[in-house]
Amino acid sequence: MATSATFSDSLLAPLDRVRSAVFVRATRLSAVRGVLLDKQRRVPALLLAHAALALALAVTAPTFMLLLGPLVLGVPHVLSDVRYLVLRPAFSSRLRGLLLGGSAVLLGARLLELAGLAKTVRLELGGAGALLLLVAVVGAPRLRSARVLAALVAIAALTAIALIWPRAARLVLCHAHNVLALLLWGMLFRRTWRRALPAALLILAAAGLLLATPLAWWGFRHGLPSAFGLHALAAADALAPGIKNATLALGVVSSFAFLQSVHYAVWLHAVPQDATRGNATLTFRMSYRSLLADFGKPALLLATLLVLAVPAAGVLSPLRVQAAYLSLSSFHGYLELAALALAWVRPEQSRACR
Repeated sequence: MATSATFSDSLLAPLDRVRSAVFVRATRLSAVRGVLLDKQRRVPALLLAHAALALALAVTAPTFMLLLGPLVLGVPHVLSDVRYLVLRPAFSSRLRGLLLGGSAVLLGARLLELAGLAKTVRLELGGAGALLLLVAVVGAPRLRSARVLAALVAIAALTAIALIWPRAARLVLCHAHNVLALLLWGMLFRRTWRRALPAALLILAAAGLLLATPLAWWGFRHGLPSAFGLHALAAADALAPGIKNATLALGVVSSFAFLQSVHYAVWLHAVPQDATRGNATLTFRMSYRSLLADFGKPALLLATLLVLAVPAAGVLSPLRVQAAYLSLSSFHGYLELAALALAWVRPEQSRACR
Protein backbone atom coordinates (compact mmCIF):
# COMPACT_ATOMS: atom_id res chain seq x y z
CA MET A 1 0.00 0.00 0.00
CA ALA A 2 2.83 2.39 0.86
CA THR A 3 4.58 1.63 -2.45
CA SER A 4 1.34 2.29 -4.32
CA ALA A 5 0.85 5.59 -2.49
CA THR A 6 4.44 6.66 -3.22
CA PHE A 7 4.07 5.81 -6.91
CA SER A 8 0.77 7.69 -7.16
CA ASP A 9 2.30 10.69 -5.39
CA SER A 10 5.10 10.85 -7.94
CA LEU A 11 2.54 10.77 -10.78
CA LEU A 12 0.14 13.28 -9.28
CA ALA A 13 2.64 15.74 -7.79
CA PRO A 14 3.15 17.65 -11.09
CA LEU A 15 -0.62 18.05 -11.48
CA ASP A 16 -0.86 19.38 -7.92
CA ARG A 17 1.90 21.88 -8.60
CA VAL A 18 0.06 23.20 -11.66
CA ARG A 19 -3.20 23.27 -9.71
CA SER A 20 -1.57 25.17 -6.85
CA ALA A 21 0.02 27.71 -9.19
CA VAL A 22 -3.31 28.37 -10.94
CA PHE A 23 -5.15 28.72 -7.62
CA VAL A 24 -2.55 31.14 -6.21
CA ARG A 25 -2.70 33.29 -9.34
CA ALA A 26 -6.50 33.30 -9.24
CA THR A 27 -6.56 34.43 -5.61
CA ARG A 28 -4.48 37.47 -6.53
CA LEU A 29 -7.51 38.82 -8.38
CA SER A 30 -9.46 40.88 -5.87
CA ALA A 31 -12.74 40.20 -7.68
CA VAL A 32 -12.63 36.46 -6.96
CA ARG A 33 -10.29 36.17 -3.97
CA GLY A 34 -13.04 36.27 -1.34
CA VAL A 35 -15.05 33.61 -3.17
CA LEU A 36 -12.16 31.20 -3.75
CA LEU A 37 -10.91 31.33 -0.17
CA ASP A 38 -14.31 30.60 1.40
CA LYS A 39 -15.60 27.08 0.68
CA GLN A 40 -19.20 28.01 1.48
CA ARG A 41 -19.06 30.56 -1.35
CA ARG A 42 -16.56 28.81 -3.62
CA VAL A 43 -18.48 25.57 -4.17
CA PRO A 44 -21.78 27.19 -5.28
CA ALA A 45 -19.87 29.76 -7.36
CA LEU A 46 -17.94 27.10 -9.28
CA LEU A 47 -21.14 25.08 -9.71
CA LEU A 48 -22.78 28.17 -11.24
CA ALA A 49 -19.78 28.68 -13.53
CA HIS A 50 -20.20 25.09 -14.73
CA ALA A 51 -23.94 25.66 -15.14
CA ALA A 52 -23.34 28.76 -17.27
CA LEU A 53 -21.16 26.78 -19.69
CA ALA A 54 -23.64 23.89 -19.64
CA LEU A 55 -26.49 26.28 -20.48
CA ALA A 56 -24.66 27.62 -23.52
CA LEU A 57 -23.95 24.10 -24.76
CA ALA A 58 -27.48 22.91 -23.97
CA VAL A 59 -28.82 25.59 -26.32
CA THR A 60 -26.32 25.16 -29.14
CA ALA A 61 -25.28 21.49 -28.94
CA PRO A 62 -27.57 19.44 -26.64
CA THR A 63 -26.98 16.12 -28.42
CA PHE A 64 -23.22 16.62 -28.06
CA MET A 65 -23.77 16.86 -24.29
CA LEU A 66 -26.18 13.92 -24.21
CA LEU A 67 -23.58 11.66 -25.82
CA LEU A 68 -20.28 12.96 -24.47
CA GLY A 69 -21.39 13.57 -20.87
CA PRO A 70 -22.40 9.97 -20.06
CA LEU A 71 -19.42 8.50 -21.92
CA VAL A 72 -16.82 10.62 -20.11
CA LEU A 73 -18.39 11.55 -16.78
CA GLY A 74 -21.07 8.89 -16.33
CA VAL A 75 -19.06 6.19 -14.55
CA PRO A 76 -17.12 8.63 -12.30
CA HIS A 77 -20.34 10.28 -11.13
CA VAL A 78 -21.99 6.92 -10.34
CA LEU A 79 -18.91 5.92 -8.33
CA SER A 80 -19.14 9.21 -6.44
CA ASP A 81 -22.83 8.56 -5.84
CA VAL A 82 -22.11 5.15 -4.31
CA ARG A 83 -19.17 6.52 -2.36
CA TYR A 84 -20.97 9.39 -0.65
CA LEU A 85 -24.38 7.79 -0.24
CA VAL A 86 -23.35 4.27 0.84
CA LEU A 87 -19.67 3.82 1.69
CA ARG A 88 -18.93 6.99 3.67
CA PRO A 89 -22.01 7.52 5.89
CA ALA A 90 -21.93 5.94 9.34
CA PHE A 91 -24.46 3.24 8.47
CA SER A 92 -24.87 -0.09 10.19
CA SER A 93 -23.49 -3.07 8.28
CA ARG A 94 -27.07 -4.27 7.75
CA LEU A 95 -28.18 -0.99 6.17
CA ARG A 96 -25.06 -0.69 4.01
CA GLY A 97 -25.44 -4.30 2.89
CA LEU A 98 -29.08 -3.65 2.04
CA LEU A 99 -28.18 -0.65 -0.13
CA LEU A 100 -25.37 -2.45 -1.93
CA GLY A 101 -27.34 -5.67 -2.33
CA GLY A 102 -30.41 -3.85 -3.58
CA SER A 103 -28.30 -1.92 -6.08
CA ALA A 104 -26.81 -5.19 -7.33
CA VAL A 105 -30.29 -6.70 -7.83
CA LEU A 106 -31.49 -3.65 -9.76
CA LEU A 107 -28.34 -3.71 -11.87
CA GLY A 108 -28.92 -7.41 -12.56
CA ALA A 109 -32.49 -6.70 -13.72
CA ARG A 110 -31.20 -4.16 -16.22
CA LEU A 111 -28.52 -6.60 -17.41
CA LEU A 112 -31.20 -9.19 -18.16
CA GLU A 113 -33.23 -6.60 -20.05
CA LEU A 114 -30.20 -5.30 -21.95
CA ALA A 115 -29.28 -8.83 -22.99
CA GLY A 116 -32.83 -9.41 -24.24
CA LEU A 117 -33.41 -12.29 -21.83
CA ALA A 118 -36.43 -10.85 -20.02
CA LYS A 119 -38.63 -7.77 -19.72
CA THR A 120 -37.85 -6.64 -16.22
CA VAL A 121 -39.40 -3.18 -16.00
CA ARG A 122 -42.03 -4.14 -13.40
CA LEU A 123 -39.57 -6.39 -11.56
CA GLU A 124 -37.18 -3.46 -11.36
CA LEU A 125 -39.80 -0.99 -10.13
CA GLY A 126 -41.25 -3.46 -7.63
CA GLY A 127 -37.77 -4.32 -6.38
CA ALA A 128 -36.91 -0.63 -6.07
CA GLY A 129 -40.10 -0.02 -4.08
CA ALA A 130 -39.29 -2.93 -1.77
CA LEU A 131 -35.75 -1.61 -1.33
CA LEU A 132 -37.01 1.85 -0.37
CA LEU A 133 -39.49 0.38 2.12
CA LEU A 134 -36.79 -1.76 3.74
CA VAL A 135 -34.34 1.14 3.84
CA ALA A 136 -36.92 3.35 5.58
CA VAL A 137 -37.65 0.64 8.17
CA VAL A 138 -34.06 -0.47 8.80
CA GLY A 139 -32.66 3.06 8.76
CA ALA A 140 -35.25 4.69 11.00
CA PRO A 141 -34.16 5.24 14.60
CA ARG A 142 -37.80 4.88 15.74
CA LEU A 143 -40.34 2.89 13.76
CA ARG A 144 -43.39 4.35 15.52
CA SER A 145 -43.07 7.89 14.26
CA ALA A 146 -45.11 10.07 11.94
CA ARG A 147 -42.12 10.52 9.64
CA VAL A 148 -41.64 6.79 9.12
CA LEU A 149 -45.36 6.22 8.58
CA ALA A 150 -45.51 9.05 6.04
CA ALA A 151 -42.47 7.66 4.23
CA LEU A 152 -43.92 4.14 4.06
CA VAL A 153 -47.28 5.36 2.76
CA ALA A 154 -45.63 7.61 0.15
CA ILE A 155 -43.25 4.85 -1.04
CA ALA A 156 -46.06 2.29 -1.27
CA ALA A 157 -48.31 4.69 -3.19
CA LEU A 158 -45.58 5.73 -5.63
CA THR A 159 -44.57 2.10 -6.18
CA ALA A 160 -48.19 1.16 -6.96
CA ILE A 161 -48.45 4.04 -9.46
CA ALA A 162 -45.13 3.05 -11.03
CA LEU A 163 -46.29 -0.56 -11.47
CA ILE A 164 -49.46 0.63 -13.22
CA TRP A 165 -47.57 2.93 -15.60
CA PRO A 166 -44.03 1.47 -15.65
CA ARG A 167 -42.70 3.17 -18.79
CA ALA A 168 -43.90 6.57 -17.65
CA ALA A 169 -42.40 5.94 -14.20
CA ARG A 170 -38.99 5.22 -15.69
CA LEU A 171 -39.16 8.38 -17.78
CA VAL A 172 -40.20 10.53 -14.82
CA LEU A 173 -37.34 9.14 -12.71
CA CYS A 174 -34.92 9.73 -15.58
CA HIS A 175 -35.82 13.45 -15.58
CA ALA A 176 -36.34 13.92 -11.84
CA HIS A 177 -33.11 12.35 -10.62
CA ASN A 178 -31.10 15.16 -12.26
CA VAL A 179 -32.77 17.63 -9.90
CA LEU A 180 -32.61 15.22 -6.95
CA ALA A 181 -28.83 15.65 -6.82
CA LEU A 182 -29.23 19.35 -5.97
CA LEU A 183 -31.66 18.48 -3.18
CA LEU A 184 -29.38 15.83 -1.67
CA TRP A 185 -26.39 18.18 -1.90
CA GLY A 186 -28.22 20.77 0.18
CA MET A 187 -29.77 18.33 2.65
CA LEU A 188 -26.79 16.08 3.35
CA PHE A 189 -23.59 17.91 2.57
CA ARG A 190 -24.04 21.67 2.90
CA ARG A 191 -23.44 23.24 6.30
CA THR A 192 -26.09 25.81 5.40
CA TRP A 193 -28.44 26.39 2.49
CA ARG A 194 -27.95 30.17 2.71
CA ARG A 195 -25.30 30.44 -0.01
CA ALA A 196 -26.32 27.33 -1.96
CA LEU A 197 -30.02 28.11 -2.35
CA PRO A 198 -29.55 31.05 -4.78
CA ALA A 199 -27.30 28.84 -6.94
CA ALA A 200 -29.87 26.01 -6.95
CA LEU A 201 -32.71 28.42 -7.79
CA LEU A 202 -30.72 29.97 -10.64
CA ILE A 203 -30.02 26.51 -12.06
CA LEU A 204 -33.70 25.56 -11.89
CA ALA A 205 -34.64 28.91 -13.45
CA ALA A 206 -32.25 28.24 -16.33
CA ALA A 207 -33.84 24.83 -16.88
CA GLY A 208 -37.26 26.51 -16.87
CA LEU A 209 -36.02 29.05 -19.40
CA LEU A 210 -35.08 26.26 -21.77
CA LEU A 211 -38.52 24.68 -21.35
CA ALA A 212 -40.71 27.78 -21.51
CA THR A 213 -39.05 29.81 -24.27
CA PRO A 214 -38.04 29.22 -27.91
CA LEU A 215 -34.37 29.32 -26.88
CA ALA A 216 -33.83 25.62 -27.58
CA TRP A 217 -35.59 25.97 -30.94
CA TRP A 218 -33.28 28.85 -31.84
CA GLY A 219 -30.30 26.67 -30.92
CA PHE A 220 -31.70 23.83 -33.02
CA ARG A 221 -31.95 26.13 -36.05
CA HIS A 222 -28.59 27.86 -35.64
CA GLY A 223 -26.48 25.46 -33.58
CA LEU A 224 -25.55 21.79 -33.82
CA PRO A 225 -28.74 19.72 -34.23
CA SER A 226 -26.93 16.36 -34.21
CA ALA A 227 -23.73 14.83 -32.87
CA PHE A 228 -22.21 11.34 -33.05
CA GLY A 229 -25.24 10.12 -34.98
CA LEU A 230 -27.82 11.37 -32.47
CA HIS A 231 -30.27 13.98 -33.80
CA ALA A 232 -32.08 16.37 -31.49
CA LEU A 233 -35.49 15.24 -32.81
CA ALA A 234 -34.60 11.59 -32.12
CA ALA A 235 -33.58 12.58 -28.60
CA ALA A 236 -36.94 14.36 -28.26
CA ASP A 237 -38.77 11.15 -29.20
CA ALA A 238 -37.00 9.38 -26.32
CA LEU A 239 -37.08 12.15 -23.69
CA ALA A 240 -40.41 13.76 -24.57
CA PRO A 241 -42.60 11.06 -26.15
CA GLY A 242 -46.07 12.22 -27.09
CA ILE A 243 -45.21 15.93 -27.18
CA LYS A 244 -46.18 17.15 -30.64
CA ASN A 245 -45.02 20.73 -30.20
CA ALA A 246 -41.48 20.72 -31.61
CA THR A 247 -40.44 23.83 -29.67
CA LEU A 248 -41.49 22.30 -26.36
CA ALA A 249 -40.00 18.89 -27.21
CA LEU A 250 -36.64 20.45 -28.05
CA GLY A 251 -36.91 22.47 -24.85
CA VAL A 252 -37.22 19.21 -22.91
CA VAL A 253 -34.10 17.86 -24.66
CA SER A 254 -32.05 20.98 -23.92
CA SER A 255 -33.31 21.18 -20.35
CA PHE A 256 -32.46 17.53 -19.74
CA ALA A 257 -28.97 17.95 -21.23
CA PHE A 258 -28.40 21.00 -19.03
CA LEU A 259 -29.63 19.39 -15.80
CA GLN A 260 -27.77 16.16 -16.52
CA SER A 261 -24.54 18.15 -16.81
CA VAL A 262 -25.27 19.95 -13.53
CA HIS A 263 -26.07 16.58 -11.95
CA TYR A 264 -22.60 15.35 -12.88
CA ALA A 265 -21.01 18.53 -11.51
CA VAL A 266 -22.84 18.14 -8.19
CA TRP A 267 -21.46 14.63 -7.63
CA LEU A 268 -17.99 15.25 -9.04
CA HIS A 269 -17.35 18.73 -7.63
CA ALA A 270 -19.88 20.08 -5.13
CA VAL A 271 -20.41 16.98 -2.97
CA PRO A 272 -16.72 15.94 -2.69
CA GLN A 273 -15.73 19.50 -1.76
CA ASP A 274 -18.51 19.99 0.81
CA ALA A 275 -17.96 16.52 2.27
CA THR A 276 -14.35 17.48 3.08
CA ARG A 277 -13.68 19.01 6.47
CA GLY A 278 -12.14 22.44 6.63
CA ASN A 279 -11.92 25.17 4.03
CA ALA A 280 -9.15 23.84 1.80
CA THR A 281 -9.63 22.52 -1.72
CA LEU A 282 -8.87 18.90 -2.59
CA THR A 283 -5.53 18.17 -4.23
CA PHE A 284 -5.16 15.31 -6.71
CA ARG A 285 -3.11 13.36 -4.18
CA MET A 286 -5.68 13.92 -1.44
CA SER A 287 -8.44 12.74 -3.77
CA TYR A 288 -6.52 9.58 -4.67
CA ARG A 289 -5.79 8.68 -1.04
CA SER A 290 -9.41 9.26 -0.12
CA LEU A 291 -10.62 7.06 -2.98
CA LEU A 292 -8.18 4.33 -1.97
CA ALA A 293 -9.42 4.46 1.62
CA ASP A 294 -13.09 4.30 0.58
CA PHE A 295 -12.95 1.64 -2.14
CA GLY A 296 -9.81 -0.36 -1.40
CA LYS A 297 -7.19 -1.23 -3.99
CA PRO A 298 -9.01 -4.02 -5.96
CA ALA A 299 -12.30 -2.11 -6.24
CA LEU A 300 -10.50 1.11 -7.14
CA LEU A 301 -8.57 -0.69 -9.87
CA LEU A 302 -11.83 -2.10 -11.28
CA ALA A 303 -13.42 1.35 -11.08
CA THR A 304 -10.47 2.89 -12.93
CA LEU A 305 -10.79 0.29 -15.69
CA LEU A 306 -14.49 1.11 -16.06
CA VAL A 307 -13.79 4.85 -16.14
CA LEU A 308 -11.35 4.28 -19.02
CA ALA A 309 -13.24 1.49 -20.83
CA VAL A 310 -16.56 3.30 -21.32
CA PRO A 311 -15.20 6.30 -23.28
CA ALA A 312 -12.81 4.00 -25.16
CA ALA A 313 -15.73 1.81 -26.26
CA GLY A 314 -17.71 4.98 -27.02
CA VAL A 315 -15.18 5.93 -29.66
CA LEU A 316 -16.16 2.81 -31.59
CA SER A 317 -19.92 2.95 -31.04
CA PRO A 318 -21.05 6.06 -29.13
CA LEU A 319 -24.81 5.54 -29.41
CA ARG A 320 -24.76 1.90 -28.29
CA VAL A 321 -22.35 2.50 -25.43
CA GLN A 322 -24.28 5.54 -24.23
CA ALA A 323 -27.55 3.58 -24.29
CA ALA A 324 -25.95 0.67 -22.42
CA TYR A 325 -24.45 2.99 -19.81
CA LEU A 326 -27.74 4.83 -19.24
CA SER A 327 -29.57 1.53 -18.78
CA LEU A 328 -27.05 -0.11 -16.46
CA SER A 329 -26.45 3.01 -14.35
CA SER A 330 -30.16 3.50 -13.66
CA PHE A 331 -29.80 1.79 -10.25
CA HIS A 332 -28.14 4.91 -8.86
CA GLY A 333 -31.39 6.87 -9.34
CA TYR A 334 -33.06 4.51 -6.87
CA LEU A 335 -30.03 4.83 -4.61
CA GLU A 336 -30.58 8.58 -4.52
CA LEU A 337 -34.25 8.03 -3.66
CA ALA A 338 -33.12 5.73 -0.84
CA ALA A 339 -30.82 8.50 0.43
CA LEU A 340 -33.75 10.91 0.34
CA ALA A 341 -35.91 8.45 2.30
CA LEU A 342 -33.14 8.05 4.89
CA ALA A 343 -32.73 11.81 5.19
CA TRP A 344 -36.47 12.04 5.87
CA VAL A 345 -36.77 9.26 8.48
CA ARG A 346 -33.52 10.15 10.32
CA PRO A 347 -33.13 13.94 10.07
CA GLU A 348 -30.79 14.17 13.07
CA GLN A 349 -28.21 11.89 11.43
CA SER A 350 -28.59 13.75 8.14
CA ARG A 351 -27.77 17.07 9.78
CA ALA A 352 -24.77 15.47 11.48
CA CYS A 353 -23.30 14.63 8.04
CA ARG A 354 -22.86 18.29 7.16
